[in-house]
Order: sequence, then C-alpha cells, then structure tokens
Amino acid sequence: MTSLTRVFGGTYNDGAFNTLMRWCLSIALMALSAVILWDYGLLQYLFSADTSRISVVIAVLFLGFAVHSLWIILWMSREYRQALMAADTLAQTKGPIVVEGGQISALVGKLAPEGLVADYFRTVTTSLTEPDGDRQLLLQSVAASLRRRTKVGTYGTDLLYKLGMLGTMIGFVMMLNSMGDMKNFDVETLRAALQRMIAGMAVSLLTTIAGLVGGILLRILYNLADGLLTDIMQTMVQVTETTLVPRLKPKAASDV
Repeated sequence: MTSLTRVFGGTYNDGAFNTLMRWCLSIALMALSAVILWDYGLLQYLFSADTSRISVVIAVLFLGFAVHSLWIILWMSREYRQALMAADTLAQTKGPIVVEGGQISALVGKLAPEGLVADYFRTVTTSLTEPDGDRQLLLQSVAASLRRRTKVGTYGTDLLYKLGMLGTMIGFVMMLNSMGDMKNFDVETLRAALQRMIAGMAVSLLTTIAGLVGGILLRILYNLADGLLTDIMQTMVQVTETTLVPRLKPKAASDV
C-alpha cells in the first residue's frame, strides 16, 4: 500500500484512481479472452490465414492505443485527485477566504499543488477582482484541454474500422484475381482458383472481424477516459461555484 501511495500520490482511498482499476480489469478480461482464443487456435488461424497482414497491423495499433489510453487515464486520475483534494481542503475551511496578491500562490498550493486543475484554480482566484472575468470560459478551456487528449481514441477507433474495411476490399480483389487468371478449366486449374478464392474470402472476413473487434474494445478503453473527464469537470464546477467563489474575498473588500 505504501508503494501505491508513492506512485499515485496521496492517500489511496478517495476513488480518484477507480477508473484506472476499471482499465486494468478491462485489459485483464481482454487478455484472458485472447489466451482462450489462442488456446483454441483461433488467433493462430487469424494471423496465418490473413496473407495481407492487416490483422497484424490492427493488433499492433490496438496495443499502442491501449497503452496511450492507460497514460491518459493515469494523468487524468492525478488531476481528479487534485480536484478532490481541493474539495476536501475547502470543506475543512470555515468562513470566508481572504486573499491578496502574495497569498494566491499559497492558497492554490493548498487546494491543488500542481497540474491543470491547479492552474485553473489559480486563474479563478487571480481573476476574482476582474469584473469582466468569465469562469464559464475558463471551464470550457480546461474541458477542451482534457478532451483534446481523449479525442485520440476516436481517431484510433475509426482507424481500426477503416483498416478492417481495407482488408475487406483487398480480400475481394484477391477473389476476383483468382478468377481472372484462369486460362483453362481443367480440374487442377479450377481447384487452384477455388483455393485462391477461399484465401481471398478469408482475408476479407478475418480483417473485417479484426477491425470491428479491435475498434469496439478500444472504444471501451477510451470511454473510461471520457467518463473520468466528466467526473473531473463536475468536481471542478462544484468546487468553484458552491465552495470556492462564494467564500473568496479580495483583500480590499475585507478592509472595508
């Protein structure tokens, strides 16, 4: 438990890394399914029968995007922890919070030591005295920064789908070529053409299955990141609108 605390930072009981645990559970189930399919020889057949090797490309890309989703979820979980820490700190603080220029950094350091969430709280605190400040725009900016990272999942899922469709087209071309190369119609020629046609059909079907399954599984992983993004934004809105801003008082106002 001490090692986990050192890796993730802070206490490990606030639910900030629950999404990471769900990611690990999802990957474990996928790995178990892959082992079962390998034991039955289905994965070997997939990679050996697909002469276009598009299934191999899909598998490699899936692993790469899966690692990226892990990095995104780990980074966002740390930001979520910062937001939860800010909520806990403000919940333990009673009365109005009076700050001036030199105290803003100290206040933000208590709420969120570092990260995107800390930058947001610093901006909100600094712009409190600005009559034209718009916290909604600040929240939209933070949301856009987070969503920019999760959009990679949409691109990756679409890429796997498109690779599966490309394999389908290649398989059909192989099937047509098997018939176009026929010069006579003896038994051996027909048998060879039929074998090439079956090979083309296998490429078409197997790459389609690989692309669809890979895209669906990858979408599951990035949906976890999208859900974590929503949790972060909801926590930041709650902290800002109900706890921080109503109690935040500029120094000048307190002296009146």
